[in-house]
Amino acid sequence: MDVASAAAAATQSLAATSSLVASGSAAATGVVAEVESLVATVIPSIAASVLPSGVTTTAPIGASTVQIPPVLEVMAAFAGGLAGALTGVRRQLDVVGVATLAVAAGLGGGIIRDLLLQKYGIYALENPRLLYAVLLAAALAFFFFAAVSRVRPVLFVVDALALGLFAAIGADKALLAGLAILPAILLGTITSVGGGVIRDLLTDEVPQVLRPGGLYATAAVLGATAYVTLITWLNIVKSVATLIVIGLVLGLRLLSQWLGWQSPMPTDLTPLVAAAPKRALRTGGRAISWTGRLFGARSGTTAEKDDEWAKPGLNREPDQPEDTADDT
Repeated sequence: MDVASAAAAATQSLAATSSLVASGSAAATGVVAEVESLVATVIPSIAASVLPSGVTTTAPIGASTVQIPPVLEVMAAFAGGLAGALTGVRRQLDVVGVATLAVAAGLGGGIIRDLLLQKYGIYALENPRLLYAVLLAAALAFFFFAAVSRVRPVLFVVDALALGLFAAIGADKALLAGLAILPAILLGTITSVGGGVIRDLLTDEVPQVLRPGGLYATAAVLGATAYVTLITWLNIVKSVATLIVIGLVLGLRLLSQWLGWQSPMPTDLTPLVAAAPKRALRTGGRAISWTGRLFGARSGTTAEKDDEWAKPGLNREPDQPEDTADDT
């Protein structure tokens, strides 16, 4: 009987704990939902009141897509394909290798994005003009390597424009697929730098986006983050948001090249963190010692004053006046 009562009490306690946890989880979920709704209503209203009417929109995210001029798409694919083809020529690959790297670098990021989403077709294969562009880039690099290498500054600018463009396109497709903010940023970044990663892996190199350099992957992450923020929180028109992202990424790439900015390297904070308690104890000990000396000095001064007061002739009561009255 005692065992049964103990089991019943344990079951009741477990049920009470589960209900308490469930109520706490529901309360936390409610708070998060309230914060999200507040952000989703307040920030867009502020943006709509501050920005011009043609810049913001009240239409839902899925009402439209990013409309990219075909010429800009072809230029972006051509720049990525040319970078991959130049890598193949420098590694002394044959015509198939150069063409493979051109396709991988120019179209690989978008193909990875579409495969991950599994909701749309492979855009690069459904639009042959992009494939023609990267193959043309491969042919130019294969037969005119020296001439193409001379226009590297122009290729750098075009590549930076393509980086921002692909970040916006990838993030927009992720939002249209119903993904949350963080996955949308991730897919925007993959669309931008995925082709370069495939190119470097095919040539047995550490991907450039993983090495210290001129803020290549960092610019892509910031561009995708800016696009998602502008679309979801500020209700900016998609065409305007895309232009802002392209300008942001281009500016970061140019400034990093000009000023020598690089992504941060790993820093070991273990000694600093491990020494923190010792420093705290040392500081506390010094404070206690200083406080003890201060109070000790004050106590010594008080004692000296008491000793002076206790000396003969210094601690006497004042003389009382003599009683002159008659004893009558």
